[in-house]
Amino acid sequence: MGRAPLPPCVPGLCYVYDGTWEGWLCCVLRSYLDREIPERIVPAGGEEASSLFGCREIRTDEAGAARVRKGVEERLGLPFVRTLQRTFCTCLPAKEWRMLLLTRKAFRYGTGILLYEDEETVHQVHRALTRLGSEIDKWWGFVRFSDIQGVLVSVIGPKNCVLPFLAPHFCARYPNEQFLIFDKTHHMALVHRPGETAIVPMEGFRMAAPSPEEQQYRQLWKLYYDTIEIKQRHNETCRRTHMPKRYWEFLTEFMTTPHVAAGLQKYYNKG
Repeated sequence: MGRAPLPPCVPGLCYVYDGTWEGWLCCVLRSYLDREIPERIVPAGGEEASSLFGCREIRTDEAGAARVRKGVEERLGLPFVRTLQRTFCTCLPAKEWRMLLLTRKAFRYGTGILLYEDEETVHQVHRALTRLGSEIDKWWGFVRFSDIQGVLVSVIGPKNCVLPFLAPHFCARYPNEQFLIFDKTHHMALVHRPGETAIVPMEGFRMAAPSPEEQQYRQLWKLYYDTIEIKQRHNETCRRTHMPKRYWEFLTEFMTTPHVAAGLQKYYNKG
């Protein structure tokens, strides 16, 4: 006999949690303890949470979160935990609810559920992870640092939460530098100095004015970008494929600030 299907979602039931990974694990625990599946799971403070009636607040308990993580790892394996953690970093709509559903199905039917692309939840998770991987790959190449008073500073605007995946790359690349990468979408920053790295909440960030030396470096970088192009082979469609337009505002070579424009005009006039 096959195993019984999961219970249906409880109409109108909504879990509200603090938006953290540990908080989501506590939502999983509550779902099992109460033998129910909510209709949705939303972070506290969002418009969706404030507009819903009958929401149930799920408090984050470190011991409970550790218990769930240990249980998932022991029964489903570390790779499955990693899949959940990566999914949590995506911008997949209703990701928390989909992750809960995927976890409960994996507990009942095994991790082979991840191979069933025709299953809606699995399909959506795989698509989200593919997009996350693509965006991580692009930001590895598109992060542009400015030297601001001896600290390398960059501002990015990713759709997904990519800082945890950028951290190992840039910390290994600049181990002896002080740098900060501010994610203006998710209001957090990767902060690094020799021997210490952290990802911290940061509501707002405003970069200080660049020094004359930094302005010159920006001018030279943009001049280099414009010079190496073979005008006769310019292909705008190809460029937007490899360098989507939503990234342009964060790239030094696309800056149109007055000091960059003035510096470029000076170099062109020399030619």
